Amino acid sequence: MAAPPEITLQDLNGYWVMSKSLSDPLDPVLALQGINWLIRKVVSLATITMRIIETEDATGTIHIRVEQTATGGIKGETEERKLDWSPVPHSSGVFGEMNNRTRWTSVGSDAESGGGGPLHPWLTEGWLDEKPVQEGNNSYVQNWVVNEKNGWTAEQIWGFATVNGKRYHVRKFLVKKGDAEAKARMVYDWIGVAKS
Repeated sequence: MAAPPEITLQDLNGYWVMSKSLSDPLDPVLALQGINWLIRKVVSLATITMRIIETEDATGTIHIRVEQTATGGIKGETEERKLDWSPVPHSSGVFGEMNNRTRWTSVGSDAESGGGGPLHPWLTEGWLDEKPVQEGNNSYVQNWVVNEKNGWTAEQIWGFATVNGKRYHVRKFLVKKGDAEAKARMVYDWIGVAKS
C-alpha cells in the first residue's frame, strides 16, 4: 500500500515490505557485490519485510534501526543508521564487513557523494519535494557503504516518490566496483505502525 501523507523520513516508524512488482531487479547489484548466484536467486524470490524504529538522542541526532526479515531461509539482519555522518561498522552474513555513514542530504546540484564529487544524476532524479528536515533542502537520507575486502561501495538515497500515481517510500542504490556500476530502485509498501 502507498505511504500515507503523515509518514515521512522524520517518522518512518512502522513495517514496510519491498514491492517486487514496483522495484527493480536486485540481481545486477548483488552480482557486482560478489553475492553468489544461489543467494541472488533466493533473494529474488523472498519477501523482504523491514521494521523501522526511528529515534532521536539527547544531542538531537536521529538514529534509524532497520530490522529486516525475509522468507526463503534468508537470515534476518539489523542495521543501525546514525544520521551524523560518523562511520558505523556493520557485519552482514550476506555482504561481509562494511562501514557505513548516514546523513540528511539534498538532491540538488550541491549534493555531494560519499566518495566525493557530485551525487550521480540517477540518484537525484524522480523524488517528491518533501518538507526539509534542516535548513536548505536536506529532505532525503543518504547512506554511503564501503566494503574494503570485496572492493565495492554502495550509495543510497532514501525518500518518497510517485510510482504509478501513488506516493511510496523509495530507496535508490548505486553500487560501484572499479569501473563497473549497477543500480536499483527499491519501492516499499507501507504495512502499518510498529508496536512497542
